[in-house]
Amino acid sequence: MADEVWSDVLGQGGPALIYSFLGYELDTDRVALRCDGVPRHVEPQVFDVLVHLVAARGRVVAKEELLDEIWGNRFVSESALTSRVKSARQAVGDSGSEQRVIRTVHGRGYEFVAVVVERASNDDVTEDLDPSESAQRSPSGTATSNLPFPVHSLIGRQSLLDELRDELESSRLVTLVGPGGVGKTSVAFELVRQVADRYPDGVVAVEFVSVVDADSTVEALATALKVHTRQHGSLSDAVLDSLVPNEMLLLLDNCEHVIEPIGTIVDRILHQAPGVSIVATSQEPVAVAGERIWPVEPLRVPDDGALAIDVLMEVPAIALFVERATASDPRFELTEANAAAVVDICRRLDGVPLAIELAAARARVIDVTEIAQRLDERFRLLKGVRRGADPRHQALQDTVRWSYDLLDRDEQELFNSLTVFAGPFDLPAAEKICGTDGDVVDVLGLLTRLTERSMVTVRRPDAVGTHYELLETMRAYGRSRLDDDVALELSERHTDYYSKLASTVGIALGTSEEPSAVARAHGAFADLRAAQRSALNIGDLDRAVELICSIREYAMRTMRYEALTWADAALVADGVDEHHRHGLLSAIQAYGAWTRGEFERALALADAAERARGGHEAAARGLAERVRANVLYAQGEIARGHEATVRQIEIAEQSGDASRLVHAYYMHSVAKCLTDLDEARALAEQGRLVAESTRSPTDIASVLSAVGFSTVDDSAALDSFVESDRMARVAGNRWMSAFARTEMSALLLRRDDLDRGCAGLADVVDVWFRAGEWSQQWHTLGRCVVALAAIDQRELAVQVIGAIEERATMATPPVMATLRTLELDTASELERRLGADRYHELHVQGAALPVADVVRRTRSALLGVSS
Repeated sequence: MADEVWSDVLGQGGPALIYSFLGYELDTDRVALRCDGVPRHVEPQVFDVLVHLVAARGRVVAKEELLDEIWGNRFVSESALTSRVKSARQAVGDSGSEQRVIRTVHGRGYEFVAVVVERASNDDVTEDLDPSESAQRSPSGTATSNLPFPVHSLIGRQSLLDELRDELESSRLVTLVGPGGVGKTSVAFELVRQVADRYPDGVVAVEFVSVVDADSTVEALATALKVHTRQHGSLSDAVLDSLVPNEMLLLLDNCEHVIEPIGTIVDRILHQAPGVSIVATSQEPVAVAGERIWPVEPLRVPDDGALAIDVLMEVPAIALFVERATASDPRFELTEANAAAVVDICRRLDGVPLAIELAAARARVIDVTEIAQRLDERFRLLKGVRRGADPRHQALQDTVRWSYDLLDRDEQELFNSLTVFAGPFDLPAAEKICGTDGDVVDVLGLLTRLTERSMVTVRRPDAVGTHYELLETMRAYGRSRLDDDVALELSERHTDYYSKLASTVGIALGTSEEPSAVARAHGAFADLRAAQRSALNIGDLDRAVELICSIREYAMRTMRYEALTWADAALVADGVDEHHRHGLLSAIQAYGAWTRGEFERALALADAAERARGGHEAAARGLAERVRANVLYAQGEIARGHEATVRQIEIAEQSGDASRLVHAYYMHSVAKCLTDLDEARALAEQGRLVAESTRSPTDIASVLSAVGFSTVDDSAALDSFVESDRMARVAGNRWMSAFARTEMSALLLRRDDLDRGCAGLADVVDVWFRAGEWSQQWHTLGRCVVALAAIDQRELAVQVIGAIEERATMATPPVMATLRTLELDTASELERRLGADRYHELHVQGAALPVADVVRRTRSALLGVSS
């Protein structure tokens, strides 16, 4: 088996190699391991493990890969591999606790981490030179490496390391920049370990954290290089003279506080020592010619929505927390019970490795749920748990203070002001809110300096321009530095700005500018939330209500239903009963109840909205009728639903709001397709004519869906729904996209395309579930009944029917007439096939099932087909 491994490593016909590391030599030609020139006996499979790991250094080798390479098709247990790895470590003086040669990456595999020098086995080697010395010394006698061995595994950085290794092929100065605690030093040291064998004269690391001035900067570099001053000439000249003949790599760590002298010496090295390359870490660039700047971002945190444990363990921030928590308490493990708290911790700490490690260390003494609850006091919580050479990393506050103290006073003042933002912000927002009325403040210039010093992060979303953001830990520190009066003034400006932004977004949704308006609201959502809360807290009811009412349609289209709950808070504020938008607030509350499947409550709230002050206004009445129609259709009261949609059309016509009129035509058309296809088509055509004037992508998508519902030909209907989905995606309208895909998937099932039909329905069911959209979930699950019956999941299909009919009504609008017939026929056929008694038993079981179980089991069955 070893021959196969080596042929993979060397390539067909390639030379045998000798790998040298830490005084050991792995000779693939002689199948020998030597320590300081003395042969050491190893078992063949242990040798194979070493060869494969050292040849694959720089990446994590999966356990499955090692099992395949060493044992081939033979079945062996994982414990056999664990035993061989343990023996391999012992053979090279390593252990599971030290891991200075072979590192265990929990849940993934192993990585060879020692610095390796590689040569062909027939290269000449001086006979009297100790093998370890040959790997550790350069021709000039300079130490090849003063790199420390890694203490912990580096998680979530492999793709960055891959890019950085490539960058060093063509660039001589690579600077890793990022905020304190983000892991620049860890990435840099791992990088130079991985590329050390490219530099014949070695790698030297220089740490500047304790350096205070220009003279000390040069002295630190000279000390690391073992260079001493000469009788004639400066110390910096001596450093340059020592570097000129060498091909080596310098690692300059923590440069931000001595960036000027670092820039001077680096510039000289680049010009006078052509064989020397440099990797630097800093919170700001070195700013010399030839520099390549690489941001080190925080680790990825989980996306929104619940995730399985095995999926969470693939998320770098979670994997880091678990590994460090386990190191602190070997009994710790990620479970269903604590996963939500761990996710919350990693998100609120922005994926910053230092902060996550400090939090994980607390898992030994307090539960992770308590850690999450105490993060509002993060500077008290995350301190006193690390010891080490770098005093900045002993506590989270030390790290932030170090960075803050490097700022000029005007930079500090702007940084403090920027903490008013709860999420990403753009330059106009910063200028409007954080600029002063009296003195002209160069917000752009100061913001540029803050980004250069990694105090503020630059974000460039696809759909909008440049945005900036503070990590939550930075924001918390800056807020602690704000004067109360200044904080209040900033809050008032912030509320005013985002209230006006919400109004702008609300108007733009009914125009061709809808996509950019949705993108703006997406980017500003955290600040919209903060602004309405702040307005309510200070008693500014007008601004709070205006913001909530303006943003309602955005929330409905994108299923950001949290924004609908803001109306709940406003409706208990002092004075709201007399507010002229009380009726609209109540209608928004009713729509929220409708989306959650609380049908009777939604009807009661819609009635209350029309009785409230301002309930007679078009916006309040129109939304109340929209809720009422939706609920009546869901309950199977189609005639009364029609009456409500007719009133909706009348109200929209009176209001003069063209986009609202398109939606009313669309709703009535879709419902009418069950009773009068000609009228349904006529309504869709009326909607199309109005949509041509608005040019709103959502209006166009709505009309296309209405056309699909009123089309008899399945192929033409499918084309309409496909185009509706496309336009909805252009608009950023997640609701309409999922709605169209429900009908697309159902039509695919009618064409016996089970794979695509089942996959589509499984996806839409997941979309509704994650959004908390239960009004549409029951409609989609009705389509799923047909799919489940088609794939012989009859008993589950009946249970799903039971779950639907416990909460809504099967086969009610919105549904195509042909699909409605198919759903009802499927239910009848299921009862015939299973028998009335068994059908009733399963129906009762389904009615009692928790809704999450209904969704999970349905998706699992559908995905089993589509996979």
